[in-house]
Amino acid sequence: MVDAAQLQVTEAASDKTFPKGDWASKPAIAASTVAVTNTSGRKMWVEITGGTVTVVKVDNVTIGTRTSGMFLVRAGSTISITYSAAPTWQWFYA
Repeated sequence: MVDAAQLQVTEAASDKTFPKGDWASKPAIAASTVAVTNTSGRKMWVEITGGTVTVVKVDNVTIGTRTSGMFLVRAGSTISITYSAAPTWQWFYA
């Protein structure tokens, strides 16, 4: 049998340790080609949409031919976008 109160305490502690959802303190998109460091302390999914993007790099490595979608950026790693019209991005805890 599950102790509901204990389960809630455990889930709350887990949420503090492993946050979920959108990173409220995400960095702004930098100028084209400028690398942005993931300072969250966690792996993050970075979703890039819109704009006119030609290259996405993680840790200075071009990520194939994809210029939109979700990109995994580890804690301390960088992401850079080459663009002529700025896209938008969201950062989500992985």
